[in-house]
Amino acid sequence: MNLGDISWEARINILRLDKKYIGTKDYMGVAHFWGHEYKHTLRDITYTQRRKIHNLGLDKNIDFINPNKDAWYLIAKVLRCDVNTLCNIKEVA
Repeated sequence: MNLGDISWEARINILRLDKKYIGTKDYMGVAHFWGHEYKHTLRDITYTQRRKIHNLGLDKNIDFINPNKDAWYLIAKVLRCDVNTLCNIKEVA
């Protein structure tokens, strides 16, 4: 999905709609479903990667608001990177 060519108003409307889909399988990957701890990692990834992380998190009942190891390991798995490149996993609650 490429939202770069749509109007600002259309983008805002899609964002508002997607916020309603957070926590469901209809989530499109536009709205932010995560807390501050994950901001720098998740804001720059693709909509597809966001959807995958979101939906796998739903399946596994993983919380993305409060920092936790399950969330970081899932993010690292989807992004195909070492979890320690994203955070110091030993310091995560």
